[in-house]
Amino acid sequence: MKLVSKAGYKKPSPIQMAAIPLGLQQRDVIGIAEIGSGKIAAFVLPMLTYISRLPPMTEEIEAEGPYAVVMAPTRELAQQIEEKTIKFSHYLDIRVVSIVGGQSIEEQGFKLCHGCEIVIETPGRLLDCLERRYAILNQCDYVVLDEADHMIDMGFEPQVVGVLDAIPSSNLKPENEDEVLDEKRIYRTTYMFSATMPSAVERLAQKYLRNPVVVTIGTAGKATELIAQHVIMLKKMRRWGDFRGC
Repeated sequence: MKLVSKAGYKKPSPIQMAAIPLGLQQRDVIGIAEIGSGKIAAFVLPMLTYISRLPPMTEEIEAEGPYAVVMAPTRELAQQIEEKTIKFSHYLDIRVVSIVGGQSIEEQGFKLCHGCEIVIETPGRLLDCLERRYAILNQCDYVVLDEADHMIDMGFEPQVVGVLDAIPSSNLKPENEDEVLDEKRIYRTTYMFSATMPSAVERLAQKYLRNPVVVTIGTAGKATELIAQHVIMLKKMRRWGDFRGC
């Protein structure tokens, strides 16, 4: 709460008001929200709250892998999520590791071997780490798929499935909604954010989510009115020179 206040958050956005309480109850969630609606905080805050209740990541258990995994379709989005997660976990002594393409997989494997609570990744690179034995997901009980439809559109469905199948299925909640949950057990919590629900995304939801609550805020795929979009017309020869420093 100290960091939420420090970040200047005075009032939660609609997606945060809907999704954060569900995450604190460890319900599976399918979130459909406008771009720029604050959905990163909607899954990061309950994820950090959940991890803060778990045993500290010591040398004895760090070999079993992280407590949480966040998947994103692009390196840029993964890095944005990493930045927000580090900001909100400042006082919690939670280690965050980003596993994305374009960087040394050996260095990333070295970081994973030294233990962390949260891995934020693109599915192809994490699957590479799993296949090379740099990573293991034996104690991962919090999973986030951000922009799931974009991951499918980019052809990452096999990699997403490969990562999800590497997480033990024994911690999935019962498929029967009326079945009483064992209060002593830790069940997997899965968040899925997607602007649309093509058949491939529905397959993922049916296989890996248990009785999810569907939260729809605004118009799917549309940018919130809080974002200003500008188009700057330039002559062809000026484009690279003007924007290479961005």
